[in-house]
Parts: sequence; C-alpha cells; structure tokens
Amino acid sequence: MKNMTKTIKNKKTKIGLALGSGGFRGFAHLGVIKALQVNNIPIDYISGSSVGSLVAAYYALHGEINSLEEKFSKYKSRLFKLSDFNFHGGFKTPSYIQFIKYLFGTASFSQTKIPLRILATDLSTGEPFIFSRGSIATAVRASSSVPIILNLPKGVKERLVDGALSSPVPIEVIKKLGAEKIIAVNLYHGNEFKEKDTTLTKVALKSIRITLYNLARNDVKKSDILINPDISYFLKYLSPSRYLSQEVTNQIINLGYKETGKKKAALKALLK
Repeated sequence: MKNMTKTIKNKKTKIGLALGSGGFRGFAHLGVIKALQVNNIPIDYISGSSVGSLVAAYYALHGEINSLEEKFSKYKSRLFKLSDFNFHGGFKTPSYIQFIKYLFGTASFSQTKIPLRILATDLSTGEPFIFSRGSIATAVRASSSVPIILNLPKGVKERLVDGALSSPVPIEVIKKLGAEKIIAVNLYHGNEFKEKDTTLTKVALKSIRITLYNLARNDVKKSDILINPDISYFLKYLSPSRYLSQEVTNQIINLGYKETGKKKAALKALLK
C-alpha cells in the first residue's frame, strides 16, 4: 500500500499547450514557448489553429523554437511579396505555401517529439476538422486559410479553411489526448477595438476581429492558465515590410515572453 501511494503522489501532471490564431501576432507564440522552456515547463501535448498551427507543428517536430526564428529571417524577403498577408484573415498566397514546405518538407505527424493536433474548419459544415496524421505541411496549410487542399490524408475529401473560424484556441483536442492542465495562448486582445473607424473597410475588418476575439474568449474558458499578450499597438502597421520587420517581430516575441513570465508562479504550480 505504501508503494502504491508513492506512485500516485509522483504521477506527473500532463500539460497541454494550445496556440491560437492571429496572423502576424503569431510571433508572440515564440516568446511564450521560450519562456516555458526557461522555466522548465514540460509540454506533453500541443495544438494549434491558423498561425498557431505553424508554431505548434514546428515545436512538436523539433522540440525547440529558436531555429524557426532563424529560418523566418532567411525567408522573410520572399514573404514581403505577399499580396494578401494580413492580420485580419490569415495567410493565403503561394509565397506562404512555399514557406510551409520549406519548414516541414515531407515530415509527418508520426515524427513529432510531442503529440500534435492541428485544427482546420470544414467549409461544408462549419465544424472543426482535426489533423492527427499524415503530412504536417498539408495540415498547417489547411489551418492557415488556403481554401482547397490537395493531397489530404487517405479518405479525406473535405474542403477546408482557416481553423480560426471554428476554434481559434483549440483546447478540447488536447484534453481528449489526455492533457490534465491546459496552457492557452490567446492572441486577440480587447484593446484592439479602441481605435476610431473612419471607413467602411475598417469597420468590416474590425467586425471580423471582434468575431474571432469572442470565439477565442469562449475557447479559453476551458484553460487552466491563460496567456493573452496585448499586441494591439502593432495593428497600425498595415505594410508587410513594417510588421514583418526584425524590430517589430522582436518586440512581439518579447511581449509573448514577458506575458508568460507574469504567470511564472501559476505555471510552476502545475508541476506540483
């Protein structure tokens, strides 16, 4: 009986990390993961939606995030050419698709160091579509807004769009995997809506952001620790050459790092 009690007491809490959508805000995810690593917070399961799927997939595959920064820096001159790279909808152009291929190549879910789930949205039903096998590049591409996906896993015929449309912060999928405690990263912040709207276009774009903000708030109700960096200041940068600049990306990464640092005590408590 004594040995059994010790085993139960020493049972490791399974921690899940859910990385949310948010376009260029996604650089904050890098800072979050860096802070988790510095504080020795182990991640047993990970999920991502839209830009969160890219960061989640890379971390799950490699177990580190620093090289993703380096690869982005090498590739970003090509990303500046994107005609539809914006923080409102996601990533939709050939340059971004090539970036996904550059990052993941032929890697599959079976090769990840951390169990990974990626969410897209079924265009026919509006329901989440969960990727758990097959090509990682295909899953990230599907989750990041490309409307029609080729070379899906065998038997999959759905037409898929951005995962943010059904679950911006995909928590439920890692709960089902076995995560007992959930760290959620929500990149939409209430301060985004304070600027004045002078055109119908700005009103329409803000309406989309409000929808995603409310969907994300509903998702994170299921989390144990919420990390919600305020990136609203950077919404004023409409030019890709500005919000993909080294200066801005470093600032956003640092925001994610600092916001995670504020949760240090709560994060450490997960391990007790």
